[in-house]
Amino acid sequence: MKNFLTLLVLTIPITLLIIVSSCGPKKIDPTTYKILPEDKQITEIPEVCKSYYENLKELPTVAVVDFTNNTTFDVAKVLQAHGSRVYTGSTTAVMGAGIAPGGVIAGYGSTSQSYTKINLEAISRNVNAKLGQSVASGVSAFIAEMGGAKIYTRQDLQKILNEQKFQQSGLVDEKTLIKVGKLAGVRYIVTGSVDNVTIKWIDAEYLKQGLQKHLGLVGSVLAAGVETQEGWNISTDLTIKIIDVQTGEILFAKNVSGRAVLGKVPTLTYDAIIGGIKNAAKNALEEAKKPLSKYFSVRGYIIQLRTSPDKSERYALINIGSKQGIKSGYEFYVYDFEEVIDPLTRRKSCDLIKLPVILEATNQIQPTKTWTVVKGDKNQIFRIKLGQIVERAPLD
Repeated sequence: MKNFLTLLVLTIPITLLIIVSSCGPKKIDPTTYKILPEDKQITEIPEVCKSYYENLKELPTVAVVDFTNNTTFDVAKVLQAHGSRVYTGSTTAVMGAGIAPGGVIAGYGSTSQSYTKINLEAISRNVNAKLGQSVASGVSAFIAEMGGAKIYTRQDLQKILNEQKFQQSGLVDEKTLIKVGKLAGVRYIVTGSVDNVTIKWIDAEYLKQGLQKHLGLVGSVLAAGVETQEGWNISTDLTIKIIDVQTGEILFAKNVSGRAVLGKVPTLTYDAIIGGIKNAAKNALEEAKKPLSKYFSVRGYIIQLRTSPDKSERYALINIGSKQGIKSGYEFYVYDFEEVIDPLTRRKSCDLIKLPVILEATNQIQPTKTWTVVKGDKNQIFRIKLGQIVERAPLD
Protein backbone atom coordinates (compact mmCIF):
# COMPACT_ATOMS: atom_id res chain seq x y z
CA MET A 1 0.00 0.00 0.00
CA LYS A 2 2.81 2.41 0.89
CA ASN A 3 4.56 1.79 -2.44
CA PHE A 4 1.33 2.34 -4.33
CA LEU A 5 0.67 5.66 -2.58
CA THR A 6 4.19 6.79 -3.46
CA LEU A 7 3.57 6.03 -7.12
CA LEU A 8 0.17 7.72 -6.89
CA VAL A 9 1.69 10.95 -5.57
CA LEU A 10 4.29 10.87 -8.33
CA THR A 11 1.77 10.28 -11.10
CA ILE A 12 -1.44 12.21 -10.37
CA PRO A 13 -0.13 15.77 -10.99
CA ILE A 14 0.91 14.96 -14.54
CA THR A 15 -2.18 12.84 -15.14
CA LEU A 16 -4.36 15.81 -14.23
CA LEU A 17 -2.53 17.92 -16.81
CA ILE A 18 -3.65 15.44 -19.44
CA ILE A 19 -7.30 15.81 -18.40
CA VAL A 20 -7.44 19.56 -17.88
CA SER A 21 -7.20 21.80 -20.93
CA SER A 22 -6.99 25.58 -21.17
CA CYS A 23 -8.18 28.14 -23.67
CA GLY A 24 -5.63 29.54 -26.08
CA PRO A 25 -4.66 33.18 -26.59
CA LYS A 26 -7.13 35.54 -28.22
CA LYS A 27 -6.88 35.79 -32.00
CA ILE A 28 -7.47 39.26 -33.40
CA ASP A 29 -7.18 41.25 -36.58
CA PRO A 30 -6.20 44.77 -35.42
CA THR A 31 -7.07 46.26 -38.83
CA THR A 32 -10.73 45.49 -38.16
CA TYR A 33 -11.07 48.59 -35.98
CA LYS A 34 -10.28 52.16 -36.96
CA ILE A 35 -8.23 54.53 -34.83
CA LEU A 36 -10.69 56.77 -32.97
CA PRO A 37 -9.88 60.23 -31.53
CA GLU A 38 -9.60 58.62 -28.08
CA ASP A 39 -6.85 56.37 -29.43
CA LYS A 40 -4.64 59.33 -30.40
CA GLN A 41 -4.24 60.74 -26.89
CA ILE A 42 -0.63 60.78 -25.68
CA THR A 43 0.18 60.57 -22.00
CA GLU A 44 1.87 63.59 -20.45
CA ILE A 45 5.26 62.72 -18.99
CA PRO A 46 6.53 65.12 -16.31
CA GLU A 47 10.20 66.02 -16.68
CA VAL A 48 11.04 64.28 -13.41
CA CYS A 49 9.54 61.04 -14.76
CA LYS A 50 11.35 60.89 -18.10
CA SER A 51 14.25 58.94 -16.61
CA TYR A 52 11.95 55.87 -16.50
CA TYR A 53 12.17 55.74 -20.30
CA GLU A 54 15.96 55.53 -20.35
CA ASN A 55 17.17 52.05 -21.31
CA LEU A 56 13.55 50.91 -21.03
CA LYS A 57 13.99 47.78 -23.12
CA GLU A 58 17.50 46.96 -21.89
CA LEU A 59 17.47 43.52 -20.29
CA PRO A 60 19.62 42.55 -17.28
CA THR A 61 22.57 40.27 -18.02
CA VAL A 62 22.54 37.00 -16.13
CA ALA A 63 25.29 34.43 -15.62
CA VAL A 64 24.24 30.90 -14.68
CA VAL A 65 27.15 29.07 -13.05
CA ASP A 66 27.55 25.35 -12.37
CA PHE A 67 25.36 24.03 -9.58
CA THR A 68 26.94 22.27 -6.61
CA ASN A 69 26.36 18.53 -6.69
CA ASN A 70 25.19 17.48 -3.22
CA THR A 71 23.85 14.12 -4.36
CA THR A 72 25.21 10.66 -3.69
CA PHE A 73 24.09 9.50 -7.12
CA ASP A 74 24.96 5.88 -7.87
CA VAL A 75 23.25 4.25 -10.83
CA ALA A 76 23.89 0.64 -9.90
CA LYS A 77 22.95 0.87 -6.22
CA VAL A 78 19.93 3.11 -6.75
CA LEU A 79 18.38 1.02 -9.49
CA GLN A 80 19.11 -2.35 -7.91
CA ALA A 81 17.01 -1.29 -4.96
CA HIS A 82 13.81 -0.98 -7.00
CA GLY A 83 12.54 -4.43 -7.85
CA SER A 84 13.33 -7.93 -9.00
CA ARG A 85 12.19 -8.13 -12.61
CA VAL A 86 14.90 -8.90 -15.15
CA TYR A 87 14.82 -7.59 -18.70
CA THR A 88 15.59 -10.42 -21.14
CA GLY A 89 16.34 -8.42 -24.28
CA SER A 90 19.27 -8.95 -26.55
CA THR A 91 22.71 -9.26 -25.01
CA THR A 92 24.07 -6.59 -27.37
CA ALA A 93 21.56 -3.98 -26.20
CA VAL A 94 22.27 -4.77 -22.58
CA MET A 95 26.02 -4.74 -22.90
CA GLY A 96 26.04 -1.22 -24.29
CA ALA A 97 23.61 0.38 -21.91
CA GLY A 98 23.28 -0.66 -18.36
CA ILE A 99 20.12 -1.17 -16.34
CA ALA A 100 16.96 -3.15 -16.94
CA PRO A 101 13.35 -2.48 -15.84
CA GLY A 102 12.94 -3.27 -12.18
CA GLY A 103 16.51 -2.27 -11.47
CA VAL A 104 18.27 -5.63 -11.84
CA ILE A 105 21.40 -5.77 -13.94
CA ALA A 106 20.47 -7.67 -17.08
CA GLY A 107 22.50 -10.25 -18.92
CA TYR A 108 22.88 -13.90 -19.71
CA GLY A 109 25.74 -14.86 -17.47
CA SER A 110 28.13 -13.69 -14.81
CA THR A 111 30.57 -12.27 -17.36
CA SER A 112 27.95 -10.08 -19.02
CA GLN A 113 26.56 -9.02 -15.62
CA SER A 114 29.99 -8.11 -14.35
CA TYR A 115 30.77 -6.14 -17.50
CA THR A 116 27.47 -4.31 -17.29
CA LYS A 117 28.05 -3.44 -13.65
CA ILE A 118 31.41 -1.87 -14.56
CA ASN A 119 29.63 0.18 -17.23
CA LEU A 120 27.07 1.30 -14.68
CA GLU A 121 29.76 2.45 -12.28
CA ALA A 122 31.35 4.42 -15.12
CA ILE A 123 27.99 5.99 -15.95
CA SER A 124 27.54 6.94 -12.30
CA ARG A 125 30.96 8.63 -12.17
CA ASN A 126 30.29 10.51 -15.41
CA VAL A 127 26.87 11.67 -14.23
CA ASN A 128 28.34 12.91 -10.96
CA ALA A 129 31.13 14.70 -12.77
CA LYS A 130 28.82 16.54 -15.16
CA LEU A 131 25.66 16.87 -13.05
CA GLY A 132 26.17 20.45 -11.84
CA GLN A 133 27.17 21.64 -15.31
CA SER A 134 24.25 19.87 -16.98
CA VAL A 135 21.67 21.29 -14.59
CA ALA A 136 23.16 24.79 -15.01
CA SER A 137 22.76 24.55 -18.78
CA GLY A 138 19.14 23.52 -18.28
CA VAL A 139 18.56 26.50 -15.99
CA SER A 140 20.12 28.81 -18.61
CA ALA A 141 17.75 27.46 -21.24
CA PHE A 142 14.78 27.90 -18.90
CA ILE A 143 15.61 31.56 -18.16
CA ALA A 144 16.26 32.27 -21.85
CA GLU A 145 12.90 30.74 -22.77
CA MET A 146 11.17 32.73 -20.03
CA GLY A 147 12.54 35.98 -21.50
CA GLY A 148 13.52 39.19 -19.76
CA ALA A 149 17.26 38.50 -19.51
CA LYS A 150 20.45 38.32 -21.55
CA ILE A 151 22.32 35.12 -20.78
CA TYR A 152 26.07 35.51 -20.27
CA THR A 153 27.47 32.38 -21.89
CA ARG A 154 29.45 29.74 -20.07
CA GLN A 155 32.29 30.21 -22.57
CA ASP A 156 32.55 33.94 -21.79
CA LEU A 157 32.49 33.24 -18.07
CA GLN A 158 35.16 30.58 -18.39
CA LYS A 159 37.35 33.06 -20.29
CA ILE A 160 37.27 35.45 -17.33
CA LEU A 161 37.99 32.62 -14.91
CA ASN A 162 41.01 31.62 -16.94
CA GLU A 163 42.25 35.20 -17.30
CA GLN A 164 41.95 35.84 -13.57
CA LYS A 165 43.36 32.39 -12.74
CA PHE A 166 40.36 31.46 -10.61
CA GLN A 167 40.10 27.81 -9.72
CA GLN A 168 36.95 26.03 -10.85
CA SER A 169 36.31 25.02 -7.24
CA GLY A 170 36.11 28.70 -6.35
CA LEU A 171 32.73 28.89 -8.06
CA VAL A 172 31.04 27.54 -4.95
CA ASP A 173 32.24 30.56 -2.98
CA GLU A 174 29.77 33.45 -3.21
CA LYS A 175 32.44 36.12 -2.81
CA THR A 176 34.26 34.68 -5.79
CA LEU A 177 31.01 34.53 -7.75
CA ILE A 178 30.34 38.19 -7.07
CA LYS A 179 33.88 39.15 -8.08
CA VAL A 180 33.59 37.20 -11.33
CA GLY A 181 30.17 38.74 -11.95
CA LYS A 182 31.51 42.27 -11.57
CA LEU A 183 34.39 41.52 -13.94
CA ALA A 184 31.90 40.12 -16.45
CA GLY A 185 29.57 43.09 -16.08
CA VAL A 186 26.53 40.96 -15.23
CA ARG A 187 23.66 42.08 -13.02
CA TYR A 188 22.61 38.73 -11.56
CA ILE A 189 24.25 35.40 -10.90
CA VAL A 190 22.04 32.33 -10.78
CA THR A 191 23.41 29.30 -9.00
CA GLY A 192 22.36 26.64 -6.51
CA SER A 193 22.72 22.95 -5.84
CA VAL A 194 21.45 19.58 -6.97
CA ASP A 195 20.30 18.05 -3.70
CA ASN A 196 18.85 14.69 -4.72
CA VAL A 197 18.28 12.48 -7.77
CA THR A 198 16.15 9.33 -7.68
CA ILE A 199 15.16 6.92 -10.43
CA LYS A 200 12.08 4.69 -10.27
CA TRP A 201 10.36 2.25 -12.61
CA ILE A 202 6.59 2.83 -12.70
CA ASP A 203 4.39 -0.10 -13.74
CA ALA A 204 1.29 1.32 -15.47
CA GLU A 205 -0.84 -1.79 -15.04
CA TYR A 206 -0.13 -1.96 -11.31
CA LEU A 207 -0.83 1.72 -10.93
CA LYS A 208 -4.10 1.59 -12.88
CA GLN A 209 -5.36 -1.28 -10.75
CA GLY A 210 -4.47 0.63 -7.60
CA LEU A 211 -6.18 3.83 -8.79
CA GLN A 212 -9.39 1.97 -9.60
CA LYS A 213 -9.30 0.04 -6.34
CA HIS A 214 -8.59 2.96 -4.00
CA LEU A 215 -10.30 5.84 -5.82
CA GLY A 216 -13.21 4.16 -7.57
CA LEU A 217 -14.73 6.12 -10.46
CA VAL A 218 -12.25 8.98 -10.08
CA GLY A 219 -9.44 6.44 -10.19
CA SER A 220 -10.80 5.01 -13.44
CA VAL A 221 -10.71 8.47 -15.01
CA LEU A 222 -7.15 9.10 -13.81
CA ALA A 223 -6.06 5.66 -14.97
CA ALA A 224 -6.69 6.74 -18.57
CA GLY A 225 -3.56 8.91 -18.52
CA VAL A 226 -1.31 6.58 -16.54
CA GLU A 227 0.24 4.86 -19.55
CA THR A 228 2.19 8.01 -20.37
CA GLN A 229 3.94 7.65 -16.99
CA GLU A 230 5.07 4.04 -17.40
CA GLY A 231 8.75 3.27 -17.40
CA TRP A 232 11.75 5.03 -15.92
CA ASN A 233 10.94 8.17 -13.93
CA ILE A 234 13.66 10.55 -12.73
CA SER A 235 13.04 12.98 -9.85
CA THR A 236 15.38 15.86 -9.12
CA ASP A 237 15.49 18.18 -6.09
CA LEU A 238 17.19 21.56 -6.56
CA THR A 239 18.03 24.67 -4.61
CA ILE A 240 18.14 27.76 -6.82
CA LYS A 241 19.50 31.18 -5.83
CA ILE A 242 19.75 34.62 -7.43
CA ILE A 243 22.62 36.86 -6.30
CA ASP A 244 22.64 40.60 -7.00
CA VAL A 245 26.19 41.28 -8.20
CA GLN A 246 25.97 44.99 -7.37
CA THR A 247 25.07 44.48 -3.70
CA GLY A 248 26.15 40.89 -3.03
CA GLU A 249 22.68 40.21 -1.63
CA ILE A 250 20.91 36.88 -2.15
CA LEU A 251 17.65 38.10 -3.64
CA PHE A 252 15.96 34.76 -4.04
CA ALA A 253 16.39 31.20 -2.77
CA LYS A 254 13.99 28.33 -3.18
CA ASN A 255 13.92 24.53 -3.01
CA VAL A 256 12.08 22.94 -5.92
CA SER A 257 11.39 19.41 -7.16
CA GLY A 258 10.60 18.07 -10.61
CA ARG A 259 10.15 14.82 -12.47
CA ALA A 260 10.72 13.56 -16.01
CA VAL A 261 9.56 10.33 -17.68
CA LEU A 262 12.11 8.51 -19.80
CA GLY A 263 9.61 5.85 -20.84
CA LYS A 264 9.90 2.13 -21.35
CA VAL A 265 13.44 2.06 -22.67
CA PRO A 266 15.01 -1.36 -22.03
CA THR A 267 18.24 0.10 -20.69
CA LEU A 268 19.51 3.43 -19.40
CA THR A 269 22.55 5.17 -20.82
CA TYR A 270 24.57 8.13 -19.59
CA ASP A 271 22.91 10.42 -22.14
CA ALA A 272 19.43 9.21 -21.19
CA ILE A 273 20.05 9.80 -17.47
CA ILE A 274 21.59 13.26 -17.96
CA GLY A 275 18.78 14.22 -20.35
CA GLY A 276 16.20 13.02 -17.84
CA ILE A 277 17.81 14.95 -14.99
CA LYS A 278 17.89 18.13 -17.10
CA ASN A 279 14.21 17.72 -18.00
CA ALA A 280 13.31 17.02 -14.37
CA ALA A 281 15.25 20.14 -13.32
CA LYS A 282 13.39 22.20 -15.93
CA ASN A 283 10.06 20.90 -14.62
CA ALA A 284 11.20 21.71 -11.09
CA LEU A 285 11.86 25.31 -12.09
CA GLU A 286 8.20 25.69 -13.08
CA GLU A 287 7.55 25.93 -9.30
CA ALA A 288 9.79 28.99 -9.17
CA LYS A 289 8.69 30.58 -12.46
CA LYS A 290 6.52 33.30 -10.94
CA PRO A 291 9.02 34.65 -8.37
CA LEU A 292 11.91 34.25 -10.83
CA SER A 293 10.12 36.26 -13.50
CA LYS A 294 9.89 39.23 -11.13
CA TYR A 295 13.65 39.68 -11.46
CA PHE A 296 13.63 39.22 -15.22
CA SER A 297 10.86 41.58 -16.16
CA VAL A 298 10.27 43.11 -19.59
CA ARG A 299 9.21 46.72 -20.09
CA GLY A 300 8.11 48.83 -23.04
CA TYR A 301 5.38 51.34 -23.85
CA ILE A 302 2.18 51.68 -25.89
CA ILE A 303 2.67 52.89 -29.47
CA GLN A 304 -0.82 52.48 -30.94
CA LEU A 305 -4.42 52.05 -29.76
CA ARG A 306 -7.58 50.86 -31.49
CA THR A 307 -11.17 50.74 -30.22
CA SER A 308 -14.25 48.84 -31.38
CA PRO A 309 -17.13 50.95 -32.79
CA ASP A 310 -19.30 50.27 -29.74
CA LYS A 311 -16.33 51.15 -27.49
CA SER A 312 -16.60 47.88 -25.61
CA GLU A 313 -13.15 46.64 -26.61
CA ARG A 314 -9.72 48.22 -26.94
CA TYR A 315 -6.44 46.92 -28.28
CA ALA A 316 -2.98 48.26 -27.56
CA LEU A 317 0.19 47.77 -29.61
CA ILE A 318 3.31 47.71 -27.43
CA ASN A 319 6.91 48.10 -28.62
CA ILE A 320 8.25 44.76 -27.35
CA GLY A 321 7.84 41.35 -28.96
CA SER A 322 9.37 37.95 -29.55
CA LYS A 323 12.94 39.32 -29.30
CA GLN A 324 12.16 40.15 -25.67
CA GLY A 325 10.63 36.70 -25.12
CA ILE A 326 6.99 37.81 -25.33
CA LYS A 327 4.50 34.98 -25.92
CA SER A 328 0.78 34.78 -26.49
CA GLY A 329 -1.15 34.96 -23.23
CA TYR A 330 1.46 36.99 -21.33
CA GLU A 331 -0.07 39.77 -19.25
CA PHE A 332 1.20 43.30 -18.70
CA TYR A 333 0.66 46.00 -16.11
CA VAL A 334 0.18 49.58 -17.33
CA TYR A 335 1.65 52.61 -15.55
CA ASP A 336 0.94 56.31 -15.71
CA PHE A 337 2.97 59.10 -14.10
CA GLU A 338 2.36 62.04 -11.86
CA GLU A 339 4.73 64.67 -10.56
CA VAL A 340 4.76 64.99 -6.76
CA ILE A 341 6.16 68.02 -4.93
CA ASP A 342 7.20 67.61 -1.31
CA PRO A 343 5.39 70.37 0.65
CA LEU A 344 8.38 70.95 2.95
CA THR A 345 11.44 70.55 0.75
CA ARG A 346 9.72 71.46 -2.53
CA ARG A 347 11.62 68.65 -4.17
CA LYS A 348 9.97 67.00 -7.14
CA SER A 349 9.63 63.25 -7.48
CA CYS A 350 7.84 60.88 -9.82
CA ASP A 351 4.87 58.83 -8.68
CA LEU A 352 4.39 55.66 -10.72
CA ILE A 353 0.66 54.83 -10.85
CA LYS A 354 -0.43 51.28 -11.71
CA LEU A 355 -3.70 51.47 -13.64
CA PRO A 356 -6.54 49.00 -12.84
CA VAL A 357 -6.29 47.24 -16.21
CA ILE A 358 -4.33 44.36 -17.73
CA LEU A 359 -2.98 43.98 -21.25
CA GLU A 360 -2.99 40.41 -22.55
CA ALA A 361 -0.78 39.44 -25.49
CA THR A 362 -2.75 38.09 -28.45
CA ASN A 363 -1.58 35.90 -31.32
CA GLN A 364 -0.30 39.00 -33.14
CA ILE A 365 3.37 39.04 -32.07
CA GLN A 366 6.23 40.45 -34.14
CA PRO A 367 9.94 40.59 -33.25
CA THR A 368 9.63 44.07 -31.68
CA LYS A 369 5.86 44.61 -31.39
CA THR A 370 2.88 42.86 -29.81
CA TRP A 371 -0.84 43.51 -30.08
CA THR A 372 -2.61 43.14 -26.74
CA VAL A 373 -6.23 43.22 -25.64
CA VAL A 374 -7.04 45.71 -22.87
CA LYS A 375 -8.89 43.93 -20.06
CA GLY A 376 -10.73 45.80 -17.34
CA ASP A 377 -13.79 47.85 -16.49
CA LYS A 378 -15.29 49.64 -19.51
CA ASN A 379 -14.57 53.04 -17.98
CA GLN A 380 -11.02 52.12 -16.95
CA ILE A 381 -9.90 50.87 -20.36
CA PHE A 382 -10.14 54.45 -21.65
CA ARG A 383 -7.44 55.56 -19.20
CA ILE A 384 -4.97 53.82 -21.52
CA LYS A 385 -2.96 56.31 -23.62
CA LEU A 386 -0.08 56.29 -26.03
CA GLY A 387 3.34 56.37 -24.39
CA GLN A 388 2.31 54.73 -21.11
CA ILE A 389 4.83 52.22 -19.79
CA VAL A 390 3.93 48.53 -19.70
CA GLU A 391 5.62 45.80 -17.66
CA ARG A 392 5.22 42.07 -18.02
CA ALA A 393 3.37 40.62 -15.04
CA PRO A 394 4.99 37.73 -13.12
CA LEU A 395 4.59 34.46 -15.04
CA ASP A 396 2.39 31.67 -13.70
